[in-house]
Amino acid sequence: MNGRIVVGGGTGFIGKEVVSLFERLDYEVLVISRKKKAKASENWQVKLEILTDRDEEPLNQNTRSWIDIEEDGLPSGTVAVVNTAGQNVLDPLRRWSPGFKQNVYNSRVNTNHLLAKAIARSKVKPKAFVHMSGVGFYPPGLSVQDENSDGGKHDFLAKLVTDWERAAQLPVSAKNTPNNTCNLHCSA
Repeated sequence: MNGRIVVGGGTGFIGKEVVSLFERLDYEVLVISRKKKAKASENWQVKLEILTDRDEEPLNQNTRSWIDIEEDGLPSGTVAVVNTAGQNVLDPLRRWSPGFKQNVYNSRVNTNHLLAKAIARSKVKPKAFVHMSGVGFYPPGLSVQDENSDGGKHDFLAKLVTDWERAAQLPVSAKNTPNNTCNLHCSA
């Protein structure tokens, strides 16, 4: 075993692939889920819910909830944190209502902020913190953009990306803060 990787959003479209990759590379992967893991006494209720809601997958031993991470911090032995969590912005069944936009915002910004706090509180810091971001930071157009290009102000997605990346910033004052924090700009 090469160490433990914590993956926020590990049951989503991109997260499942990240989990699969690290498992193939012989890492122990712990997935952070929105659902809290059931206690043994609640198993009968969880099984009933699984039978009635086929979209939900049962949580396994290597799953923690966001609440668990907020309350207990990162598990010991965590060598890296990867955050792929976020409401699907391309969901064709959802209108861009104020409520939907708030869900998109919270699912990205709040999860990055929570993970950055958990890393800062860890006695032994992970070596890397990788999180998703978006190309919506850059204004539309045909000109070539890079990380030095202006952006982050022209619309909802630009502001989202700005806040999303800011939430992942680790405090410089934290001892042994990972110097490997990576923002991955994705188009979806």
